[in-house]
This record gives sequence, C-alpha cells and structure tokens, in this order.
Amino acid sequence: MLRRGKEPGPPAKEAKTNDTRHARSILNEPRVHEVRAEIDESIDKINGKIQRAEQMKVHTMFVIGRRDMDADAMSVRIHGKGNLGAKSRSEAMADILLSMKERRA
Repeated sequence: MLRRGKEPGPPAKEAKTNDTRHARSILNEPRVHEVRAEIDESIDKINGKIQRAEQMKVHTMFVIGRRDMDADAMSVRIHGKGNLGAKSRSEAMADILLSMKERRA
C-alpha cells in the first residue's frame, strides 16, 4: 500500500544493505586513527540501542538515521550529557580526536 505524497523507498533488504554499507564506511574512519569503534547491528529499535549503550557507559555514540545519511552527518550523544545534536561527519571525527588528544595531555 502506498501513501499519498510519498515516494516508495527501496525494498527493505536493499535499504538495510545500504545502511550497513554507509555505517561501515563511517566505522573505518575512527579506526584509522586507532579509535575503538563498533556498529550495533542488532534488530532493536534505535531507542533500545541508545538505552543499551548508555547502560554499558559507552562514552560517545554516533546515531545515524536516514536524514543524517542524506546530509552526510550524524547525531552525537555523549554519556551523561545526552544528545549534542547533528554534526557533519568531519566535525564529529575532529571533535573525537581532539577530546582524546586533550585527555592524553
């Protein structure tokens, strides 16, 4: 069933493959700078993934939704501070590297 005013998207399996491909391209960037990073590929909804990461005390999360993918951006969440809003991919990576550099100094 199609909703009026909306274009049909790609089939679910194809969309998931594209999402995973995009996430993996982002995953390689911090690893190049020796930053531990992983993708949560569980079937949970996004709120469940965020909640689990908070419980595990993951310091920084990049949440990448459809709008973020289209804008080559990501929503940044810091443990204990919550959502810091959307940032460009390069700005988010620069912030991570800067915070790590400051912590080592």
